[in-house]
Amino acid sequence: MATMFSGVLFDFDGTLVDTTELVIKSFQHTLKPYLGRTVKPEEVYPYFGIPLRDGLLAFMPDRPELVNEMIEVYRRFSEEHFDDLVRLCPGVREGLEYLKAAGIKLGIVTSRVRDTTLYGLRLFNLKDFFPVVVTMEDVGSHKPDPEPVLRGVELLGLSPAAVAMIGDSPHDIMAARAAGVTSVAATWSKIPRELLLAAQPHVVVDTMAEFVDFCIDGSRQKYVE
Repeated sequence: MATMFSGVLFDFDGTLVDTTELVIKSFQHTLKPYLGRTVKPEEVYPYFGIPLRDGLLAFMPDRPELVNEMIEVYRRFSEEHFDDLVRLCPGVREGLEYLKAAGIKLGIVTSRVRDTTLYGLRLFNLKDFFPVVVTMEDVGSHKPDPEPVLRGVELLGLSPAAVAMIGDSPHDIMAARAAGVTSVAATWSKIPRELLLAAQPHVVVDTMAEFVDFCIDGSRQKYVE
């Protein structure tokens, strides 16, 4: 089957699986003893899609020596509540099956660590869709730097022009654009739409089905003018 792209790279959190509640509650649980208050979800959204260390440090810029301690608290809480708070995003399995059947190579590019990424893929029986998984440990720089996306493109064995990258965070969009792949904004997470549009994605999709249609037939009505 002729398709618009030979490969597709997916962000993990908020794009394939809905980890919003888990991430928010993990930040709140971790930071409350240090800040003396419960952070609001809107305060956390800007740090979706970047390494955890950077997100926590943004709240405690004057106490970097506490970050390792906070990471341990965060990861312990996240691991304990992962199964209860994480859900597969709507239409993901059906979309992945369609893309795979069309012969499109699939990969993941995430700022999450490898062990919890693979755990999530196994939990939702998605691992077989993704021969390529680029995680935080695999690169020296992270989104919005293009290095993780370029690494994913390399592992797919394709050129950037043949690949689309979809994510729900401005960091995903900026990394994709910098890497020379087609950047697609997924609007089904809690990140405000205006933040995504400000990152200037090439394409905006509201559902997984719309994204699949775009990848398969190259429908141009989704391109942002």
